[in-house]
Amino acid sequence: MNSFHIPHNKLASFKEKAALTGAYQFLDVRFSVSSDDEAVVFMFDQMYQRFKIHPNDVEHQFYVVTSNNRYNKPFVIFRDQAYPIFANKPIYNHAYMVIFMHIANLFQDFYVIHAGVVSKGEDGIVLAGQSSFGKTTLTLELVRKGYSFLSDEFCPIDRGTMCISPFPRTLSLNEESVAILKNVPHAITAQENDERGKKLFDIDVWKEGSIGQHAVGKYFFFVRGRKSKQEERTFYLSLMKEDHELIRELKDISGVSLTSRNETEHYVVYRFSFRQGEGLIKIFEETCQKYPRNIIYYDVSPYEDPYFEREPSIEEIPKSKAAIEIMRNMVNRSKDALVMKNCKTSSQLLLNLGEVVSQAKCYELFTGKLDQMVELITKTVEA
Repeated sequence: MNSFHIPHNKLASFKEKAALTGAYQFLDVRFSVSSDDEAVVFMFDQMYQRFKIHPNDVEHQFYVVTSNNRYNKPFVIFRDQAYPIFANKPIYNHAYMVIFMHIANLFQDFYVIHAGVVSKGEDGIVLAGQSSFGKTTLTLELVRKGYSFLSDEFCPIDRGTMCISPFPRTLSLNEESVAILKNVPHAITAQENDERGKKLFDIDVWKEGSIGQHAVGKYFFFVRGRKSKQEERTFYLSLMKEDHELIRELKDISGVSLTSRNETEHYVVYRFSFRQGEGLIKIFEETCQKYPRNIIYYDVSPYEDPYFEREPSIEEIPKSKAAIEIMRNMVNRSKDALVMKNCKTSSQLLLNLGEVVSQAKCYELFTGKLDQMVELITKTVEA
């Protein structure tokens, strides 16, 4: 991640400019976000209203300076480093991405997986998968059917107890998801969309009293799309922020097509497709190695596309494969993450993640019609 050092004698003046503050606790990390732009703090307050704490209780401070500074660009300050962010409309989301990636590295006691989570009693049901594969929609439909809500985005698993903690951030739905879901409460549909075209709401607006307690991960569903009948492959690229040079160079590779771009609050995910057997994997990897500063993760797999107009299916998978899938979906697996300090290799991490699924049943869930996916999950859990 690009950054530059701010001399100690300049830090105080920047921090003084960022006078508006919100304080929050994510699991074992207590932090504050201060800014000279009230929209930055408002965004955090809106998304994490259930996570707010007293400012005196924080351990880590982030400062977002957006205007009138000697560097002529907005940036996020953490410790004595400044991280440049966009100066245009996505500035707030970009600031959030920078802050969250630092927070993810500060988690000491949790593996955090990109997944939705519901529970039935003490049994946790984890829905892991890529962005745009319908995890939030599926999570909400399960809550409607009587499951308790733990999270739609992150699954925090305690390394000591292997219990899943609730992470009930404010939810968001785009118009496509609103159209798929049935009987969306009027309090949600009547809202104006935010600048990303999404409607924000608390889970209690969806179903009051639906937030669950800590649960044990008993069922892991890895949400998959429709596999191509051709020998196509997908290159997944997750970026901390936009890198136009990298994306332009990848798009210029002969035989490669950019198939999707999905921006979440935390990162940007690209999917490229190409034909197998043309030596392109090596070219992809070499290109990415030239631009390492913003890359969170990249991987190659058979081409898949989320498809919601077919009959879904489910297949049980070995725990060894489930551990690999969890590692692929981990948010805090960078070399700087505190949770990785005693885990020097991918092999050691896989052994540790094997403990997460040791008492669980693990499946691949191939996307299809929403009501049928809910029925499949329910039959599997209640079997």
